[in-house]
Amino acid sequence: MSIDWDGLVLAPVMGVFGEGGATGLPIYTPRGLPAFALADAVFDAEYEQIDVNPDDGTASTSRRPVLGVRVSLFPRPPAQSDTIAIPRTGKRYVVRDVQPDGHGHAKLMLQEMA
Repeated sequence: MSIDWDGLVLAPVMGVFGEGGATGLPIYTPRGLPAFALADAVFDAEYEQIDVNPDDGTASTSRRPVLGVRVSLFPRPPAQSDTIAIPRTGKRYVVRDVQPDGHGHAKLMLQEMA
């Protein structure tokens, strides 16, 4: 039996926690393709990532902006160097890394553009 992760899990979660509303939807611009409004995306301005050094067990913490997305909403999978505008923050970001989870969701690790 196959589970519809996108329809049963991701869509309802994005509907509750996603960007949009009065501030407007994020605008995603894939390299070489037209920009589009991204209906389902969860933005976190200070996502905290903990990395553990396998040699000595020390941990380092970093904070960076992240956008959680449903990959099914993209004309092609999100990629490095694509850009995103978040109306709520009034800022633009470039995608530095794409981390898919294997169930139709991806974390886009972002860097604020000057």
